[in-house]
Amino acid sequence: MISIFRRLRKSFLEQSQARKYLMYAVGEILLVVIGILIALQINSWAVHQDNLKLEKSYLEAMRFEISDDIKFYTGVKDSLLNQKTYAQNILYFFENPIAKIKDSISFINDFRNCSDGENLIRPQVTWKELQSTGRLSLIRNKRLVKQLFEYYTILDQFAADFNKFPMDQRYAYRKIQHALFNSEEHIEFFEDWNQEQIPRQFIYTAIRSDPQVFDLTKSILISSLVQSRYAQNTLDLAISLLQDIDRELEDQ
Repeated sequence: MISIFRRLRKSFLEQSQARKYLMYAVGEILLVVIGILIALQINSWAVHQDNLKLEKSYLEAMRFEISDDIKFYTGVKDSLLNQKTYAQNILYFFENPIAKIKDSISFINDFRNCSDGENLIRPQVTWKELQSTGRLSLIRNKRLVKQLFEYYTILDQFAADFNKFPMDQRYAYRKIQHALFNSEEHIEFFEDWNQEQIPRQFIYTAIRSDPQVFDLTKSILISSLVQSRYAQNTLDLAISLLQDIDRELEDQ
């Protein structure tokens, strides 16, 4: 094809047919432009297809991580509600000083469990990658992008709040627990108790007469209740977001 155009151009020039040569030149330019436009269109289509694949892979990755978040925060909520019950059981004996502890094993385990809890640390691998690489724009559904911002902002707020005041309470509770036991009892205390491992009577008296235990137990009761509601709100958001991601994936 190129050789044909070259021969035509040479023929026009040799025959001094300027007009025909001009028309030929314009035609040649148009062909080049059309070729470039076709190439750009093909490249644009290929890039678009690659972006669709990337979008889908990111949505699937977030779906997996948010599904894992739902399991995690369900466990957090259940643990906090259990801790509320443990605190209520301990407070009962402060509020009823003449009540006798009939089940010493349950009492000491409730006392131990009041200090349970670890810092909330959740990986946000896909979300952070989308932000750091500038690929968040790959997600075409802007409503979904807004939901993602809201969801991860609430996760960060929940973790920051929980890791401060509620965990400070539990660390203070642990210090009291550690001080009550000698080294041998301390090792046993963090194992499962049975009838042969009942602490000395002094331990029960010390717990029930310590105003700091009373104050901390009340604080743990309140924070467990409040934080369990936060955990439920987080779960509701995660479930709603997961459903929206599922719908987005189905439409692709």
